Amino acid sequence: MKKTIISILLSAPCLWVNAQKYNELYPLKKANGYIGYYLADGTNVIPPQFCSATYNTDGYYLVSKAEHEYNEAGRRKEEHIPGTEKYGILNSKGEWVIGLDNTYSSIGISSGFIKVTKNDLSGIVNDKNEILIPIEYEQLDPMYSTLISAKKNGKEGIIDIQNKTLVPFLYDTIYGFHFMNDKNQFYSIVRIGDQYGVVDKNGKYVIKLSDVELVSLTDTTVIIRKNGLFGLSDFQIKTIIPLEYNDAYLYGQKLFFQKDNVNYYFSPTGKLLRKEKAESGNENGLKD
Repeated sequence: MKKTIISILLSAPCLWVNAQKYNELYPLKKANGYIGYYLADGTNVIPPQFCSATYNTDGYYLVSKAEHEYNEAGRRKEEHIPGTEKYGILNSKGEWVIGLDNTYSSIGISSGFIKVTKNDLSGIVNDKNEILIPIEYEQLDPMYSTLISAKKNGKEGIIDIQNKTLVPFLYDTIYGFHFMNDKNQFYSIVRIGDQYGVVDKNGKYVIKLSDVELVSLTDTTVIIRKNGLFGLSDFQIKTIIPLEYNDAYLYGQKLFFQKDNVNYYFSPTGKLLRKEKAESGNENGLKD
């Protein structure tokens, strides 16, 4: 199976500095066409040997090697020979976390987690390539801190980095995650069929399942949609902003609503902050 890697692989240097425990490493392509890693002062840390290499990604560097054909002049062709790509991960010291001889079909970095895939199932490993989350999930989406949205047997739930189930695998979709700034709590929107609700970090319903589509959450309110129109309600689905807007979404710390070519900006509790005529050709505003 051809390997894939979840990252943007870069083949040219970029001048930016991100303070780390160890000196930042920079990928640099040399005359032989291969990429190595260097310190900012030009010191070579890892000799040029890679076909592609990333900049620092949450303290890790993703690299690849592949076999190439050569032209009649003996110059290497840029294109890889299909099926020969190998991928690995280095740590901030330039040491191997996952070597190029690994048997994963996919590896990548997501929110500081190392996600690996085999046989279309995903898991998470630590910086010693030891399994933290078993490779048994159809989908893994690290969200925040140690929280991971996961899919198993066709249903979605939420687990932590110890593989403990926080929100049970009951739902067709889990989305709209909202983390509280003033408490150790998060809410997420869940869907079963055409029924929508909101659960907390323990899987307890904050908003019970109903046929009202839930779009986005704040600490105490939720953007709702019905029959193609948007409004705002509290967690008892009591109307705060009526269902009469043709668009609505979170806009930073505000709520954006629109109708009749007018943009409305509300506080998260539904207080009108300002309104303005939508610019021509940009009736839907600018989303974050």
